[in-house]
Amino acid sequence: MIQALLVFVVLLLFILSGFPIYVSAVITALIFIFAMDIPFNLAIIKMFGSVNSFSLMAIPFFILAGNIMTGSRITDKLVSFANAAVGQFKGGLGHVNILASVFFGGIQGSGAADASAIGGMLIPAMEKQGYEKDYAVAVTAGSSMLSPIIPPSIAMILYSFYTETPVSRLFLGGVVPGILVAFLQMIVNGVEYRRRGYNFQTPKFLFKNFLRSFISSFGALVMPLIIIFGIVFGLVTPTESGVLAIAYGLVYGFFISKKLKVKDLPNILLDSAITTAVVMMTIAAAGILSNVLVRMRFQNEILDFAVNTLKNPYLATLFLMIVLLILGCFLDPTVLIAMFATSILSIGNALHFDPIHYGVIMVIVMQVGAITPPVGTFLFISCGIAHLPLEKSVKALVPYIVVILAVVVLLLFIPPLITFLPSFV
Repeated sequence: MIQALLVFVVLLLFILSGFPIYVSAVITALIFIFAMDIPFNLAIIKMFGSVNSFSLMAIPFFILAGNIMTGSRITDKLVSFANAAVGQFKGGLGHVNILASVFFGGIQGSGAADASAIGGMLIPAMEKQGYEKDYAVAVTAGSSMLSPIIPPSIAMILYSFYTETPVSRLFLGGVVPGILVAFLQMIVNGVEYRRRGYNFQTPKFLFKNFLRSFISSFGALVMPLIIIFGIVFGLVTPTESGVLAIAYGLVYGFFISKKLKVKDLPNILLDSAITTAVVMMTIAAAGILSNVLVRMRFQNEILDFAVNTLKNPYLATLFLMIVLLILGCFLDPTVLIAMFATSILSIGNALHFDPIHYGVIMVIVMQVGAITPPVGTFLFISCGIAHLPLEKSVKALVPYIVVILAVVVLLLFIPPLITFLPSFV
């Protein structure tokens, strides 16, 4: 265990020194590979083996599909529809931010893309209306957590890859938790709006405007349904559904919204390639680091302590959540999934939890690290848009983190909130 803790200390030192997470993971792994006299070719084998999978091809396809839809100005339509639906309530733009993330999550599946696209539009708009920067960032970062929960979710695809859990059931398992988090975040937004003394003018609700906005954005809203129903009813695999999403995105962009131009495609492909490369390099790096920790028996010791020492299923699960939350402050969720997915499945099975129930809960917990300092990706992107130091956003973000953790505890004790929809598959 001491060796494993030393691994995390070294990894943290590299991250805090400014190295990208995947570079930090590779360097740390190599240091301990040499220290433990492990054959160096293991690093090469694990790096390529970690990404050499047909299932993981779904990730670049969904990233490309999301970028195509963004290039088709889908974000404008989603924000417009969200504004027509909830903009009239007190805390209007905050509500719009959260609801737009729900819709965007159903298309992209990436919290980082959500924070960038929705935040890029709504953080400046919220500032202009009079919201303080820290609060605009808190709403954006907090609601960006919805994208990895609501299907199609890249995080769920990764968890499915490592555990061989059916991705269609994981997708359906994330629907109710995502809606529940969004609803409670809207309540928090309403409370904070009043507590901060905001009283901005909000547009009057007009059913005619709502209907017009819904019809205008229908082509965008139907995309997640095409993806999810295709996977759930076995018409396509997750990878094939990514290709289907790209095809639909091109049709939508060229013929429905008519905002996508041929000249836009090279930049879209380049952006998608860069994003995919970062994700895949992170997965590859996590594969090496995970193998080093396996040789140190770190995952086995966590499993043994949770199952054989704590014994109580709920106490053991809370312990595992705490471990993941602490590690999530320093590690990207992708790394956490790569390192702990199989152990999580083993612990859940040993404690007699339903694998879908346990998997969805732990994926949500592992994503919380993306909105917590010092290396929270979604938070970092949101702060960058607002030109706000990271530390100044934390206090405003706390209620949104508390809501997510409260939902996780609720899901733990009420499994049907997750398992009800997957039971139909």
